[in-house]
Amino acid sequence: MPKHLFPLLCLSLMMIIFSCTSKDDNFRFFAMGDMPYHVPEDYERLERVIASINAENPAFTVHVGDFKAGNHPCTDEYFENMYQYFQTFTHPLILTPGDNDWTDCHREKAGAFDPEERLQKVRKIYYKNNQSLGQPAMDLLTQNTYDGFEKYVENAIWEKNGILFSTIHVIGSNNNFKTDSAATNEEFYERDAANLFWLGEAFDQAKSKDSDGVVLFIHAGLKYNDSETNGFRNFIRKLREEAIAYEKPILLVYGDHHRFLVEKPLRGNDGRVLKNFTSMMVFGDFDMHAVEIRVDKKDKNLFQIHQHFVEGN
Repeated sequence: MPKHLFPLLCLSLMMIIFSCTSKDDNFRFFAMGDMPYHVPEDYERLERVIASINAENPAFTVHVGDFKAGNHPCTDEYFENMYQYFQTFTHPLILTPGDNDWTDCHREKAGAFDPEERLQKVRKIYYKNNQSLGQPAMDLLTQNTYDGFEKYVENAIWEKNGILFSTIHVIGSNNNFKTDSAATNEEFYERDAANLFWLGEAFDQAKSKDSDGVVLFIHAGLKYNDSETNGFRNFIRKLREEAIAYEKPILLVYGDHHRFLVEKPLRGNDGRVLKNFTSMMVFGDFDMHAVEIRVDKKDKNLFQIHQHFVEGN
């Protein structure tokens, strides 16, 4: 080979290697939540959702909570039935609880259960080990492996191609923070402290690993105010601090209000929007569809959000 062509060949090979590496780094995952609400008729629609996502073969799917309606009975039978549905995902399925799944179980139509007893049942059925649901399951780093947080099996961290993911148990119904004078809110204060620790742990790991971005999954549609009656107050304060310090792209995925929505709700110290933070609400209730999120390392925004409509729903 002529010597003058050797540098050109090396450059071409490097470009090919870089191109292949960049393509391999890209992947996609799906998010869904607040379904099924209207059973038994919604079971067929749920099956279509699962089949549609399975056909796409994503890296994983996350259900952001509320796998039942608030007034539907919180029975062991229903919980077990939904567990079996989640196991039909042909890739890892990660679940974070919603308020309908335990806090609202005190309602008469929901069976007048003790909410905290129902939460223990949710943890027992859906979080049997430090793995996801779905087949095959995926190993997760879960908060219960940390001293002092043994009960929080539902909070998880995992990584995929330089992106850090985390579920955090923040729920609708004001995060189970009751504002009446008789409320002690013991469950709220303990879980809120655990959530703040886990949020900090997620960002600490992202910074130590030099992750390209962070994706957080919660159930609640947050109220971005500093009111003392706001059950999300402490979480939002911590989230804002971490978002300012991290600087790289952050995506918060949630449900609760059942409408697809993408926005920039956080502001920096100067009052301007935090450009690196995006929140996205999934479909839900009667709109049984999903959202596809593509990770593109060549895109400065990193996350590309696409609506995934399920035919027949």
